[in-house]
Amino acid sequence: MIGLIVYKKHIIDLKNREIEKQKQEENLVKKIKDSYNDYVSTNKDSKLYLLENNKYKEIGTISKDTIINLEATDITLETKYFKIVGLDSDYYISYEDIVKTEAKEKNKRYLNYIKLDKQIITKDKTNFYLNDKLIYSIDKSFTFPIYMIDNDKYYIEYDGNLMYVLKDDIKEIKDVKNNDEYAKEMAVIVYHFVYDSSKNEECNQSICHSVTQFNSHLDYIKNNNFFTPTMHEFELFMDGKIKLPKKSVMITIDDGWYAHNASRLLTEHKLNGTVFLITKSYEKEYVATEYVEAHSHTHDMHNPGICPGGQGGGIKCLSKSVILNDLKTSSEKLGGSKALCYPFYEYNDYSISVLKEAGYTLGFAGYMANGTIKARVGADKYKIPRVTMVNNSSVEYLASIIN
Repeated sequence: MIGLIVYKKHIIDLKNREIEKQKQEENLVKKIKDSYNDYVSTNKDSKLYLLENNKYKEIGTISKDTIINLEATDITLETKYFKIVGLDSDYYISYEDIVKTEAKEKNKRYLNYIKLDKQIITKDKTNFYLNDKLIYSIDKSFTFPIYMIDNDKYYIEYDGNLMYVLKDDIKEIKDVKNNDEYAKEMAVIVYHFVYDSSKNEECNQSICHSVTQFNSHLDYIKNNNFFTPTMHEFELFMDGKIKLPKKSVMITIDDGWYAHNASRLLTEHKLNGTVFLITKSYEKEYVATEYVEAHSHTHDMHNPGICPGGQGGGIKCLSKSVILNDLKTSSEKLGGSKALCYPFYEYNDYSISVLKEAGYTLGFAGYMANGTIKARVGADKYKIPRVTMVNNSSVEYLASIIN
């Protein structure tokens, strides 16, 4: 009798353990399924794996909060790793290291850039950065064409993004031949006051533009597929660190009066532009959008009759301390801007020397500054020429300048 009781208890224990095991397996499968999605985000700094001889071998790391695309798969109890889509090899990540998320649109602006005549070969461990954050660290050497160089950063395409590799991670730089056409010079056009008569706005100077006129110019630029650089892209272009499309044009607006109209229309057209603001009178937030930047037209030196010659802008002759203080104030109010357009397009060697001392790296002037109509690669960045549009500048005139 005792033996029968013990036997029955043993059978019951076996069944209970089997039930518990089955329950644990079901919970694990559910946990694995709950971690899977087309798009996931890493919940910590995680390991990347390669599948070799049916074993997952560590090949590198991926940083926390990185969004990745996973390959579709049938999930079973054996599914402990998911394959990542879009990288250079079949890398895997553990289900424990990810959480579901939504797809994030990647910035494809770099696809407009023309590849440089160089390529890099990285060392046996390569670190990939995006927006100054380390994203991937992979234990292998890569060969990439270069899209852009910015100081010690070499920008390449990886994971569908414009990422960069630091100079210290590069083993070799090779010259290659890229026959794509690119811009060696670029028109910089300047507008002033874009007024909207439907809102009872008035403007009667030659440098006034109706929203209709300005809109027609933007339509031409947009419909003819011109690339409009950001200020940073324009400076890299001047330095020869990036190649931009042959059809490129830099759009600028001076002063600030009615500039909200110009900013709105540029944003609606999804065209990049810069408003040079007199910061004593206007705040950055007045014009800044995803497409429109605000840079300096000085803080309080847009006043005529201060210095001899021309309209007499003060940047030509005021004391160094006064100019430096003005430029510092303007830069700070604009979040650290280092680009300026000279009041009344006027400058001299003295004003350029003070501009440099204040840390500015770009100085925009007017027609035929530095002896040219267009800005050229490698030219003086403190004498950038611009072509002024006036109230009777037609679309045909615009086309003749920017083509």
